[in-house]
Amino acid sequence: MANYTTITFNAVTLYINNATPYKKQKSGKQVIGRKLIEIPIIGINATEWNISLNGVITGSSVSDIGTKRAAIEALDDSQAHAFVDGIHDGTYYVKPSSLSFTDVGDNAGMAYNYRLELIEQ
Repeated sequence: MANYTTITFNAVTLYINNATPYKKQKSGKQVIGRKLIEIPIIGINATEWNISLNGVITGSSVSDIGTKRAAIEALDDSQAHAFVDGIHDGTYYVKPSSLSFTDVGDNAGMAYNYRLELIEQ
């Protein structure tokens, strides 16, 4: 079983509340600017993993939390990075426009919830 409490993505530790891995038809990938273009491959009988993640950032101070949030935001760079969870290990992209933070006023500066989707290379 994968460890979805903590995983690493490009050497950044992500604290995960839940993850939903699913398979879909494998596609070719091309990066144009900051966009990831998925190109359907007709006739191929292969699949790839996609993983939807929901997590939380906490820290010992406002600056610590800000540093951790910046590290996660930096992963949304249209580049493939190493992903390690124990089962779906591989190289993944952050799906463009999938990274979002839930900024709740009551938790401002104490915790940030985030969501992102990964696509296997």
